[in-house]
Amino acid sequence: MNRSNIYKLPASPIYLLATFLASGWACVAEAQTAPAQTKPAQTNSRSDTLVLDPIDVTARKTREDLKNVPESITVVPQDSLKAAPFDPGAAIARNSPNVQWVSRATGSQFFSIRGVSSLGSPVNYSDGTVAFSTDGVPNSMMGASSILLDVDRVEVMRGPQGTLWGSNALGGAINVVTNQPDGTRDIHATGEIGSNGYRMGEMVLGGTIADALDGRMALRLGHQSGDVRSLYTDDLGKRNIGAFRGGLRFTGSDDTTVTLTGSYLRDEGNAPFYLLRDASHFPTSGSLTEPKSMTTQGGATLTVEHQFGAFRVTSISAYQHNELNSKSDNADRLLYDRVGFPAFSSRGHLDDKENVFSQELRLSSREGDPIRWVMGASVARSEGRRTCVSAQCAPAPYFDAITMNSDFNSTNLGLFGDMSIPVAERWEFSVGGRLSHDDIEIKRRNSQGIGDLTGSNSASQTYPTGRMALAYKWSDEVRTYVSVARGHAARVYPLFGYPVKGVVDDPYPAATGWTYEAGIKTSLFDDRLELDASAFRNTIKNGVMTYLDPARGTFGTTYQDYETTGFEFQGRALITDGLTLTGGLGYTHSKLGANGASINTVTGNGVPNAPKWTTTTGLQYDIPAGVVSLPGSLSFGVQYQFTGSRPADVDNSFDLKPYHIVDARVAWSNDASDLAIYAFGRNLLDQRAETFGSLYLGVETVAAGPGRIVGLGMTKSF
Repeated sequence: MNRSNIYKLPASPIYLLATFLASGWACVAEAQTAPAQTKPAQTNSRSDTLVLDPIDVTARKTREDLKNVPESITVVPQDSLKAAPFDPGAAIARNSPNVQWVSRATGSQFFSIRGVSSLGSPVNYSDGTVAFSTDGVPNSMMGASSILLDVDRVEVMRGPQGTLWGSNALGGAINVVTNQPDGTRDIHATGEIGSNGYRMGEMVLGGTIADALDGRMALRLGHQSGDVRSLYTDDLGKRNIGAFRGGLRFTGSDDTTVTLTGSYLRDEGNAPFYLLRDASHFPTSGSLTEPKSMTTQGGATLTVEHQFGAFRVTSISAYQHNELNSKSDNADRLLYDRVGFPAFSSRGHLDDKENVFSQELRLSSREGDPIRWVMGASVARSEGRRTCVSAQCAPAPYFDAITMNSDFNSTNLGLFGDMSIPVAERWEFSVGGRLSHDDIEIKRRNSQGIGDLTGSNSASQTYPTGRMALAYKWSDEVRTYVSVARGHAARVYPLFGYPVKGVVDDPYPAATGWTYEAGIKTSLFDDRLELDASAFRNTIKNGVMTYLDPARGTFGTTYQDYETTGFEFQGRALITDGLTLTGGLGYTHSKLGANGASINTVTGNGVPNAPKWTTTTGLQYDIPAGVVSLPGSLSFGVQYQFTGSRPADVDNSFDLKPYHIVDARVAWSNDASDLAIYAFGRNLLDQRAETFGSLYLGVETVAAGPGRIVGLGMTKSF
């Protein structure tokens, strides 16, 4: 491999920010003398009556009450993410009906919403079809697997969201909202220890550093031992994680707020590429060598907001660097014994790097204005590079004898606008659209300068997306809506592949789709019960599809039409003082269409990784600890998730097994609410969820989720 092409992480803004924040610790501690603020309760008092807290969202780039937004949205609070601190994608999906987190291996993980996603595995890191953002900054799929540190909530928006959330929001959008440096005094440390070598430490420090300057920073370190039995190596599936997030906010100028934030992640592991599904003592790996992967991510965001008399101006400038370096052995002794092959190693090495620059400038209405509107422009530039030594990257007889290098560059430009207008007394009409332009290019080279394996290609496209909705307010408690939305994904080149006689094939056609939705949002029993329901239909053309080519023994790519229909049902209820129940139910029926580029044997099959049924239920009970003759308070929480069976591939060769996940937490807090000691159990049923599946050499192989972890934790506030 030509190591001269491997550039180091230019994370100097992150280290400067971290150093500056660290130097301000003493200032924060000295300036903040008020007692630590406790976390707000899930309920509030209105005229001496207990009611559910309202939920604010920024799904339409302005702050609104969730019940006023004519869309199917799930808001995942920070407490629900704690059940999977090393796998936040799974935690988001577990709390969101009709949402899947598909995890094949490190760097090959993606979201599916209502069955809309990559048909198999993603073709490249832009082929997610579900937009993923952090504080409004767009990420590629490499960024979607980041550890979520110091998060306030996650907003999951179903249906095409290209109007406001940019490229590749065909199936929906997910926006992570982090805790900002807002001057609130928050100094606490958390430590956890559990089975299977699990340990995690986290520290948060936030407050006012000086006049008009606020700061906040968070740090997390964690380890988890491998829990996949391996016949020829150490146990697989271990993780070592280090993550940092920090920010500064300046408010010294009238009506202007300037916020600088930064983050850094280092994630090391040795997860297996695949597992023989029916191996004895599953999960057991027969890999002859130990796989290794290391993910590093860093970035900085500058947000400037200015409030004019009638509107607000927001500018978001961001830089991200993502890198994934992985070494794997595609040979598995268990698999080869099954098909009668002799044992041999088939090692591969991938090094993927990505620099992403983005800028958004928008104008929006003030909160609470009768006409809600937002308009603006955005640009996102991605510069990616892959260095590959693998049978997937070069043809015979080269295979692992040469190094293939690929450069992927893309630029997305967008003009957008969205508004909601009251019509008469009870009606509201919403309409929005975006005009986007994509430029994409690819260059492929090799370490031996072979002309037939060298080439380039480029493409551009301009296209519109949009959404319309009509809502009717039957009363203050009941609202209904209907909507139609047009979605569009960017054209993509496959990451795996090589030129043929010096020619790089054109990118695949862009996936497009229409979504039709109808819903109802209700608040009953004096705001102690909230229920949302929605029904949908998606029709997608040219969905990019990955399939196994039996003739070559490698994965091929084509495109296929498909459609999905179904519904979501979500609710939360305040049963009594301190007792809250939440839940959701999702149903999706999916079907592959007849239109495909080269294969049509999959017509009528179900969409891969799209279960018909998903369910989530949570119960939280807080009571005074006096019932057991202790000071302070007690907290009991349990979360249950069910995911039904779903096709493993486009051929529907086999179905991934359904699974049930149960998490629980019991905590005691002192009277001052500055100390909490708790016991937790994650995946108490110890079900090894099948998170991805494929038919390899005619044998069923899968990826498996983590097993059970039980442990103790403590949080101390200062």
